[in-house]
Amino acid sequence: MKRFPWRSARPRTCLSTPRITRSLDIDRIAAAIRPNTRLVTINFPHNPTGASLPLDRYTALIELCRKHGIYILHDEIFNGLGQTGTQHLPFVADVYERGLSLNVMSKSYGLPGLRIGWIACQDSAILFKMERLKHYLSICNSGPSERLTMIALRNRARILARNCASVDENLTKWDAFFAAYPDLFDWRRPDGSCMAFPRYKGVDGVEEFCAPLVEESGVLFLPSTIYSSEFSETPTERFRLGFGRTKLDEGLAALEAHLNRNS
Repeated sequence: MKRFPWRSARPRTCLSTPRITRSLDIDRIAAAIRPNTRLVTINFPHNPTGASLPLDRYTALIELCRKHGIYILHDEIFNGLGQTGTQHLPFVADVYERGLSLNVMSKSYGLPGLRIGWIACQDSAILFKMERLKHYLSICNSGPSERLTMIALRNRARILARNCASVDENLTKWDAFFAAYPDLFDWRRPDGSCMAFPRYKGVDGVEEFCAPLVEESGVLFLPSTIYSSEFSETPTERFRLGFGRTKLDEGLAALEAHLNRNS
């Protein structure tokens, strides 16, 4: 996973305080462009944080890449998923002639068994090159999966509404859980998707918290230390959690039992 430079409007504070306005530092991205730069890759809503990009910064990034003739590959697999009413960014292929929109059926749509994904772009020449490579590597997709995918996409609004309703329900439960453990966690709802990146405040550290949690109680959190990057420091006190599935109550019960046993 690659991280990007961020700029904060205020000094850094803990996430339990009012929301901090943070976004991509366009000036730093501009300074990093070299004569051989051909592609910028972004991912919003972001994995693992659930953060999104303000529309003005998104537009500024597109204008910067347009100026230099750079493609933008936008990993948009969580577009459409989040709290009901979440405003998502427009697909980059719709708003930029060199935008590459990457999407799949396995995330926002909740249909991973279909194993179908796609890239959309206004540049037909680059799509032709991708198609030739695809034919060389894997020939074609499953016919039944493609047919089921078309049925799902024709019912996109209904599927996304159902999945966003699960996010709404689960976020309320996470709000209540973290409110009960203010000494252990800092919690802030994400901008979108079905994941969040809370801070663990225990003295044992996030790795020592996550490892026995999955080994002893079957609850999987991903410590932030696994998300290494060459571009910036990796947080050492956060963990990734997901809440896109139904039946969250079982996991929360196991988590609370674990905390009570190890208090």
